[in-house]
Amino acid sequence: MKREKVADTEEVLEALTSILRRENEARPGEVLKAAELLGKQYGLFGDKGWQEAETPRIVVNVPKEEKNGNRDQG
Repeated sequence: MKREKVADTEEVLEALTSILRRENEARPGEVLKAAELLGKQYGLFGDKGWQEAETPRIVVNVPKEEKNGNRDQG
């Protein structure tokens, strides 16, 4: 049985999104708090927060020197 006096998850997220998008006369502090709460809901602030991709690896292929110490002399 659903109680109408209590907001469900979707309603809360809609209200926070409305504040974040400044669809009403929200003060800057309210917008920041809404952004913080939504960020926590979506796990943006964990270990992997704000990272959409893996950190790139840079591999440098340096030719090895020959045993006599000469490089390609071409």
